[in-house]
Amino acid sequence: MMAEAAPAKRIIQQLLPGGLPAPAMLDGLWLALLALYILAGAPLVPFHGDESTLMFMGRDYHYLFGTGDFDNVRYDPSGGSRPDEQHLRILNGTISKMIYGWLQAANGIEPGTANRAWSWEQHYDENVAQGALPAADLLQQARLSSALQLALAVTLFFALLRRCINRPTAYLASALFALHPNVLINGRRAMMEGSHLLGLMLLLCAAAWLLSERKGWRYALLGICAGFALAAKHPNAIACTLVFLASTVAPVQCLLRSRGREWRRAAQAALGLALAGTLTVLVFLGLNPAWWQSPPAVAADVIAQRQSLLQEQIDIFGGYTNSSEQLSGFLQFTIKGEHQYFEDTSWASQQQISLQIAAYEGSGLAGALILGESARLSLLSLLLAGYGALRLARGQPICWQHRWLLLLWCGGSIWALCWLTPLPWARYYLPLLPGIHLLTAYGLTEIYQALRGLVSAPAYDIARLA
Repeated sequence: MMAEAAPAKRIIQQLLPGGLPAPAMLDGLWLALLALYILAGAPLVPFHGDESTLMFMGRDYHYLFGTGDFDNVRYDPSGGSRPDEQHLRILNGTISKMIYGWLQAANGIEPGTANRAWSWEQHYDENVAQGALPAADLLQQARLSSALQLALAVTLFFALLRRCINRPTAYLASALFALHPNVLINGRRAMMEGSHLLGLMLLLCAAAWLLSERKGWRYALLGICAGFALAAKHPNAIACTLVFLASTVAPVQCLLRSRGREWRRAAQAALGLALAGTLTVLVFLGLNPAWWQSPPAVAADVIAQRQSLLQEQIDIFGGYTNSSEQLSGFLQFTIKGEHQYFEDTSWASQQQISLQIAAYEGSGLAGALILGESARLSLLSLLLAGYGALRLARGQPICWQHRWLLLLWCGGSIWALCWLTPLPWARYYLPLLPGIHLLTAYGLTEIYQALRGLVSAPAYDIARLA
């Protein structure tokens, strides 16, 4: 059998273009199929009011690149002539809004003729009557741009696990992530989640690359990716903090073990991280013109407005009241993977939304939970993730610096978002899903490897184990 396998392998490699190894070709085919699936379902995803608001804020692209009127985007402590626009401008990330604005400009749409922002204080029909619903063709283009960013995030997630762990884990985790219904619902919509997840994956891949070999330009790349991630959506600050913390583990350990003799290496790492941190701030500010005039004042206002917004959302929609509810919500939207098409329960009575949900779920493009939904599968998923975390902590084949990176990111993100998320909203838990899928996939592949080794063991070894 082994003698026959070698010629077959040579024949397959000869048939591949450019002599590309078969595994790499399969990787590309796999990622292309996932990307096509993500993009194919974007036009069908049910509508969400925040899509209108994000597309409305695309007018900042017109202000900056159309008329060059920086006064319209400059921060004004009093709110200026357009307080609602300033509120939306500094409260959220800018990447997705700039993309939607560019699409409007490419279609010849002026800000005055585009849709207005969605008002959650008004009824669905009132919003539609007042012009809050975006034009259908423009909405589809915006959704495809978001879905494309999600597809790139899945590709980077695969590359991260392929580099840090192994190929089987990368395949399984990328499938769990790309097919997760809540990832698809939110990542396909014309909102910020596609940019959010893309920024997160860029950050992690840059960190993994840096930890493989610490070079000055790789520190710079980490800073650029971190700045992009923060500009995509502000909650990426949690992941940025954890990644920078993981990057300090090796130099500090080296300094302690050498009892100070390796101070030059530690100093070089400190300078590199200082460079990365400086570039993070510069890139973030470069992508946020509203911050240019007074970054400290804007930062303070952003924190105050985000706290006020969360309190308003809790008052209107209801939030968690205790730690038990927070833990239950975390399990509900991560391990169990409960679908959530809308947060406003009044939308359940909207016939248009119900028809959209039915068409979306009947299309075969709404994704699938490989593990979850039922109590038994949810428990199995939780056990696999726990086992994966234990194996990752002890995983000898994995570079210990990459192991620290993945463990700090997964563990720190889960702890922070589990206890800091005040609302039972599925999209607030999206940044946790890649890490949970990583741990679940790794736990499953480790069990498979153990069973495979047991089955292939000599007969006397199996008898002795019995």
